[in-house]
Amino acid sequence: MDLGELVSLHQASLFAFLFRMSGDRTVAEDLMQETFVRALRASATYRPEGKVSAWLFSIAANLCKDYWRRQAKRECAPLCDDSLERASGGAPSPEDRLMQKTDALLVRRALLQLPVEQRSPLVLFYYHDMSYKEIAECLVLPVGTVRSRI
Repeated sequence: MDLGELVSLHQASLFAFLFRMSGDRTVAEDLMQETFVRALRASATYRPEGKVSAWLFSIAANLCKDYWRRQAKRECAPLCDDSLERASGGAPSPEDRLMQKTDALLVRRALLQLPVEQRSPLVLFYYHDMSYKEIAECLVLPVGTVRSRI
């Protein structure tokens, strides 16, 4: 698989993960680019028996940890970016849309207050529908640790 194919297959899910982890579109874009750069550099070490997505999420999660370690002060999620929100079903009323956006903003803010070690498993489980085993593989953690963090 070449880099273009890798990017086109995993770009959307990686960006969503990185955006939820960082709370900032620009930071998420930078981290996503760095994820693919590191994947390209380390492509010789990839184990074919593992899932490519798990390997990429592992790289991305480690980059998030590094990013948050470098931050002296955490900031709240941006108020104006609702690009990842999804309405369910038919056309909700304006009041329902406002409540959904408000709830989503509160969840994003709460997630950003968690340490990255707790945030990563939650985002992978609830937003990316990964199993405990897949999350454990991505984050290089025992399944029991993943379970306790979720």
